[in-house]
Parts: sequence; C-alpha cells; structure tokens
Amino acid sequence: MGSLLDDLEKINQIDLRGMLSVISAVPESAEEAVVLAESVNLKVRYFRNLVIAGVGGSAVGGLLLRDWLQQSTKVPIVISRDYSLPGFVGRDTLLFAISYSGGTEETLSAFEEGKSRGAKIVVFTSGGEMEKRARADHVTVYKLPAGFQPRAAIAHQFLSLVVAARKVGIADDSWWEVREAIDVLKLLREENRLETLQGSNPAKRLATELYGYIPFIYGSRIHEAVAYRWNTQLNENGKSPAGSSFIPEAFHNAIVASEADNELLKKVCAIFLLDPAEGEHLTAKTRRCMEIMKPCFGKVLEVKASGEGRLARMLSALYFGDFVSAYLGLLYGKDPSIVESIDRLKHI
Repeated sequence: MGSLLDDLEKINQIDLRGMLSVISAVPESAEEAVVLAESVNLKVRYFRNLVIAGVGGSAVGGLLLRDWLQQSTKVPIVISRDYSLPGFVGRDTLLFAISYSGGTEETLSAFEEGKSRGAKIVVFTSGGEMEKRARADHVTVYKLPAGFQPRAAIAHQFLSLVVAARKVGIADDSWWEVREAIDVLKLLREENRLETLQGSNPAKRLATELYGYIPFIYGSRIHEAVAYRWNTQLNENGKSPAGSSFIPEAFHNAIVASEADNELLKKVCAIFLLDPAEGEHLTAKTRRCMEIMKPCFGKVLEVKASGEGRLARMLSALYFGDFVSAYLGLLYGKDPSIVESIDRLKHI
C-alpha cells in the first residue's frame, strides 16, 4: 500500500479527475475566493438571525462558519439542510442560500420559501437555475468558479461566506484569523501533497492505517463540523463507511460503543481530532475516553490541529482530513472524484 501512494504513475491512473490536484490547490483557491468575494457589493441594513440553506458539500461551509463564529457573534446562526426553512424565518432573517451546482432542489425550494416570507437573501452558486432565479429577483449573487465537485469547492464556498459575514458585520473581530489560516494550509500542503513520500507524509500514513477499518471521527466542539467533514469526505473520496460525533456529547453516548461485541469493534478505528486550545479538564477527559476505547476498538488514533487562531485550527484539521480521504480512496483503487451512487439517486 505504501508503494502505491508513492507511485505517481499509478496514482494518476486512478485519480483520473485530479482530486489530489484540487486538494493541493486549496490555499490558492482560498486566496482567490477572498479577492472575488470582496468585489461583491453587499449591503444589508438589519437582521436578527442568519440562516444558511444548503445540503451535501454545499452545507459544509455554513457549518464551519457557525462553529467558527459561535463564541464571537451575538447573531444566531442556523443551518438548514432541508426543502423547507425553520418556522422563525421572516423579514428579520438574513438567508444565505448555497447551491454550488445551482440545481440543488432542496436549496431552490428554500430560496423560494425565503422569498415568500420576506427574508433578505444572498445566493452563493456557480450558476444554473439558482443564479437565474436570483438575478431575476435582483438578489445579490456570489458567483463561485464552475468545474469543481461541490465538496471540492469548499475553499470558495466557505471563504465567500466568511467575506459576506464580514460585510454584514458579524465577522469583523475574527477577520485576522483568515490570513493565518491560509498560511497554515500552505505549510500542511507541503507535508501531505502527493509528491511527499509516505515516510514524511502524515496523511499517507494515516490513510494506510485506516485501510480495511471503518473510521469514526470524534472532534471537540470547535471541530464538530470538521469531524462531520471527515465523515463525508471518507464516504465520498474514500469510498468508506464512516461516522462522526463531537466532544463532550460523545462522553454521554458514543463511549458506550466500547461495550459492543469484540467482533464488531475489531474493524473500527476511532480518530480523535485534538485541539491545542482545549481546556485542561476537557483534554484530560478526552484522554480518559481514548484509554477506555483502546482495549476494545481495532485502533484508536489522534490528529492534532495546528495554528493559533480558531479558524486555523479548524481548517488545518479539515484540510488534513481531505488529503487522508483521497489517499484512502486510492488505496481502495477508487477515483476519489466519482460518486456513482449520488448520481444514480439524483435521477429518481
């Protein structure tokens, strides 16, 4: 397996649509996203809550924004991943509608409902029906570059949301973290890119550890959305079953999985996303949780976030997981970009 991940010719024969190249370009995509988003004229005078509507890969940016700003903003941020919006949505709501493809039926439905309720709407899309409807209704559009898988457009989706949040006044105090986060991603890219051999490549080594195991990801509260992203990326890029939970919630339910039948657990790998800024009590309890799991689970591993700011720590853990998921898919002989099951379901 190790030789496969270091064999560029074989990798290129499997990764036909270039998912690893897209992942490697994330820091530059993030910089481009900020420049593009800053050029959009967005003025919203008054709102009491922010609702972000999106599903699948298009929802992750909203989840990240919520987790990043949860301790600094007084504006409630709610993520809606459904055809309909929460009952409180109305004229005091700012609605960010995200559909990378522009054709996501759930988000189109949420857009129409938000419009009928008088919400202030901003659209994030690469085109399609979503852009057409937004332009017709004179709704502000953040135009995302086309040609990506929705999950691979995370840099453009998330940073566009970040800039928009700053423009409406809910991310000003945390804006300094954006530059640091991008710099941290550039350092991580050098360690984990395809050209870096497995002996010096943490993402390749972790993917090899996960081969043949079912991963469950546990993140601290700051990494709730990141753990979910690991879950979905392992599903889509890695072609692997996976699950996720967050701490301290996992202390009250997920820990009991250690009491399951040994035959069930021996193929399960628990991965803990550890944050260097966690409090001493929470860190100690997380370590104790890992100690309880280790004799029972097939493997218990840890990943440490890096960076000083909250955003850098979140995105460092997320970016590392993107690399891991793509490498795992390649170990299974699967093109990380192809998602046949999703395509089949859309044709119903």
